[in-house]
Amino acid sequence: MKFIQVVEQSGDMEEARAEIEGYFESAGDETKVKKLILCADRDAPDKIVSIVEFESWDSATDNNELDATQEGAAEAQATTDVTYRNLDVHHEWTR
Repeated sequence: MKFIQVVEQSGDMEEARAEIEGYFESAGDETKVKKLILCADRDAPDKIVSIVEFESWDSATDNNELDATQEGAAEAQATTDVTYRNLDVHHEWTR
């Protein structure tokens, strides 16, 4: 079953983009992330939402164990008010 993690935090969009690019560079081919979408909340300009897609909960768990993921998560928790939402995808429609 596909798994999505929604990460909500406050901060600067360009800093968030740079952190994500740094994560992908650091994790390289080890990352299990299939897709990542970086969003700004139109109603709260300093609110950043990342939508991270994995093949499954298991692949997300494997990804969580990577050093690059642990370091990035620790930094995010130390510098911003980050919230994680863990979602199993039951149905998906694409048009």
